Amino acid sequence: MKKFTLAAAVPALLAAAAGVALAASSPTVTTGSATSISTTSVVLNGTVNPNGAKTTYYFEWGPTDAFGVQSKAASAGSGTKSVSVKTTASGLIPGTTYYYRLDATSSSGSAVGSTHTFKTAGNPPPGATTGAVEDLSKNSVTLTGVVYPQNQATTYYFQYGLTSQYGLQTAPVTVAAGTAPVSVIQPIQGLEPGTTFHYRLFVEHGTQDEDAGADATFETYPSPTPKARVSARTTHSSRKVPVTFTTTGKVSGPASTPASLECAGTVRVTYYDGRRAVQTDFAPVQANCTFAAAAPFHKLPGKGPKGRTVKLSVRIRFLGNPYLAPAGARNESVTLS
Repeated sequence: MKKFTLAAAVPALLAAAAGVALAASSPTVTTGSATSISTTSVVLNGTVNPNGAKTTYYFEWGPTDAFGVQSKAASAGSGTKSVSVKTTASGLIPGTTYYYRLDATSSSGSAVGSTHTFKTAGNPPPGATTGAVEDLSKNSVTLTGVVYPQNQATTYYFQYGLTSQYGLQTAPVTVAAGTAPVSVIQPIQGLEPGTTFHYRLFVEHGTQDEDAGADATFETYPSPTPKARVSARTTHSSRKVPVTFTTTGKVSGPASTPASLECAGTVRVTYYDGRRAVQTDFAPVQANCTFAAAAPFHKLPGKGPKGRTVKLSVRIRFLGNPYLAPAGARNESVTLS
């Protein structure tokens, strides 16, 4: 049997320890500074220590700390000393704060540098918000919006047409440099009645920095205005006072009229005892084109002995809106004993 001694084991232990010390570990990275900052580009710097394993690195950047853009992966070698690395980020937006960091990976693991920020030079591009329409009629409209000059003279105009490709635009107007939002309006004449138009606000600083508000639509008033169709039904809660009459119904127009336009306005409900109007109620037309009016009677109209029959006539009329002409429903008749 071979005798074991500590002296014999020492060389082996030292060799094993040396092997552990020489084994590769995850790379070490340090996010550096941003240099050569211009309006649309920047040089990002950092250092990578591969720690003995073949290592690749890349930079990430974007307008938030979620980044969104990264450089092409490049080699940092497989040495044991830190090496300087860099990349150029281009296509940036002027006057904008960006977040960035350096990442590295090898067969031994990955490492992420700390997140830093930089701000590109110059003014940010202009901003635009498409507004609502005003003074809409059969042949004209006034378009509105808000321009954000971003401290630079800004040109704006409205684009409009039958589709979201537009095709027409108003004359360009320039607003002075400033930081405050500027409300703008533009009247347009000579439009076709009963037609849907797309429009948006467009702004620019020169020919490269530009922006556009969201696409929006409007429909000019029809000519002639089509007559609405009104259906209704009246019920009552009991045969004894107090009694509540409830009139429900729906307003509709031609299939070509969007519900968002025809479902607006007011319905008038009038209760008659013979020729005498005894009560009138008004009900708004809801977004689904329905309406409901409730009329409580604490005393039955008219005169007569107890237990007499009371017959009321109910007349329902939609008062119209710019897209539908006024119209009445078939008269209702309600009898109480």
